[in-house]
Amino acid sequence: MKWIKSEDGQTMVEYVLLIAFVAIITVGVFKKINDYLINNPDSFQNKYMDTYKKVLQGDNSSFSGQYKHFYIRR
Repeated sequence: MKWIKSEDGQTMVEYVLLIAFVAIITVGVFKKINDYLINNPDSFQNKYMDTYKKVLQGDNSSFSGQYKHFYIRR
């Protein structure tokens, strides 16, 4: 059997491995960002939502969240 040296196949394999490597790194980075910004109890989003809740409910959490209707006169 005579082997034919082909660099086209090697280039394709290198590109596929490069894309796979970039995809794995990207997924890992997004998981870390997700853990830091969303899932963590001390995350940025939870701190923001706690502040928002304090604004709406007040310090003693007595606000029931009812809306007051305002009418605009014509």
